[in-house]
Amino acid sequence: MGEMKPIMLDDSSYDAIWERALASLKGRGDWWSHRDISDPGITLMEMWAVLCDMQSFYLDQIQESHYRGYLKLLGIRPDNGRCAGVWVQFKDIRQDCILPAGTRVLADTMVFETTEEIGLTANRICGFFRGDGSRVLDMLLSRKSRFELKKAEVLFSFLLKRPLRAGHRLSFFVLLDETGQRNPPGQDFFPLVRLGWEYWTEEGWREARVLRDDTLGLLYSGCVCLLTDASMRVREGRGYEIRCRVLEGTFDEMPVLYKVSLNVVQVMQRDTCCCQEYGVFSRSCPKIEMQSWLGKTGLIRVFARQKKELWREITGDCGIGPPISPGRQKRYVYFKGEAEVKFVCCREGFEEEYGPCAVTGVTGQRIPLPWENIMRDSVELMLPMGDEGLYRDYIRVDPEEVRLENAWHWRDGEDCIVLGDGRHGDIPPASQKGLLLTSLALFQGEKGNVSIDRIRCLERPELFHGITCSNPMPGKGGRARREPSVQFAEAADELQRLKRIVTCEDAERLAGEVPGLLVKSAKARWQEGMLVVTIEPKPTLGNGDCRQQYRTMAERYLEQYRPAGIRLRVECL
Repeated sequence: MGEMKPIMLDDSSYDAIWERALASLKGRGDWWSHRDISDPGITLMEMWAVLCDMQSFYLDQIQESHYRGYLKLLGIRPDNGRCAGVWVQFKDIRQDCILPAGTRVLADTMVFETTEEIGLTANRICGFFRGDGSRVLDMLLSRKSRFELKKAEVLFSFLLKRPLRAGHRLSFFVLLDETGQRNPPGQDFFPLVRLGWEYWTEEGWREARVLRDDTLGLLYSGCVCLLTDASMRVREGRGYEIRCRVLEGTFDEMPVLYKVSLNVVQVMQRDTCCCQEYGVFSRSCPKIEMQSWLGKTGLIRVFARQKKELWREITGDCGIGPPISPGRQKRYVYFKGEAEVKFVCCREGFEEEYGPCAVTGVTGQRIPLPWENIMRDSVELMLPMGDEGLYRDYIRVDPEEVRLENAWHWRDGEDCIVLGDGRHGDIPPASQKGLLLTSLALFQGEKGNVSIDRIRCLERPELFHGITCSNPMPGKGGRARREPSVQFAEAADELQRLKRIVTCEDAERLAGEVPGLLVKSAKARWQEGMLVVTIEPKPTLGNGDCRQQYRTMAERYLEQYRPAGIRLRVECL
């Protein structure tokens, strides 16, 4: 088969098109003698020459919508950017309290928000010990201390200033050295070791229930949450002790520990302007506690569900408690009756900052939003239906989607909402109230990466008197939104990396990406109709069980890419 020649579109200019049309006229219509520009036929020829020139130009352009369609065919989602993230530690806590999800902390003037609710404790760590019982002072005095764990049954222990009672939950952050570049864990990754977190009671050591372990057995930095079933007691007169013990398995490389800290939570660089909460009122439950930061501190509107996507505003029929204060950390909404409700919570000044224009009922109405760097995936809205207090949920779709009811989409290259045009979504009825944004967040992309180390205080420190915050942990991840054309160009290399084992090079590359492993190199060869893959770990695996785990995880990962009819074997040096 010969090489395919590229398709060349007609790039003739207006003058060339006009000259060809005039030459054709001479051969086909000798009777047409009057060819001045005053002749109506000549005017029509000029018009068609202009239209032909314009059409050939636009046919030769690749719009962002084309690239978006290409990415969809390839199974690649649009890149709407990503928030920078980091772990932040809260200090100077005089009494236990709760920080709700979305609590805002500042890096100069840039806003970061907590990703989850955290219970801050006035307890503190007052001692750190090696597995042999020797004390390590540097773990408490220096943020740059580096403690290499030794191979032993007990890895380390630490002391608490105050005891934990039965049923108490303790969350702490473990900061590890991750410069060894261990592959990210997959969803089905299982840790190399099973750890036991034990605390001292009247009956001796007792194992705590592990409710959460982001470290995956001390392989990655993250939070650990424990639940105690009994009350702690002082051990040997030195304090309330918790220890970490190896129950099963062995490490491929012993962890290097930097710090164990209380009151640590992950924050993301974003500024939520409004958000949604849901609840159900009943005669037995006439009040609902607000959970989000904006729900506790901002303005609230309440909507009761009428049908699947229809809501009626009932704010005036509800009793809305005052925002939280230093002495009152809960906020309730009251309603006498039964209703499934949606709470739209926004920060003060948001409604004045964004005064929505009226919905005109004209096809494809464009409504520009007055903010930059909108987190597009966060935006949700409702549109009023007449003047009876009814609102309808409107969903976001891709511009190339088939016709859907109650749909809107983003305009290419702009922070501009396009309402239905009869093709991508029904044309909404005219309304003077304008659309209602029910969820919206802003972010700064790459700028969040460089501001992470300047997180110093809460946005509203008066609500949590004396509490300070800092981030001794490194963070990153912020990225601005990329246009489909840019994303398509950057995806070219990834598209060429087939996630299938076709050659030995494919097997070697995939073996080097096995989740959770430290792989130095991989070699593949064909041997008697079998594909043999030999992986070389970065650490020296002196334990046979650890080598077997490496083989098992590598075989399980490569199996999904193995060609049908080909046998596969993994060896570990």
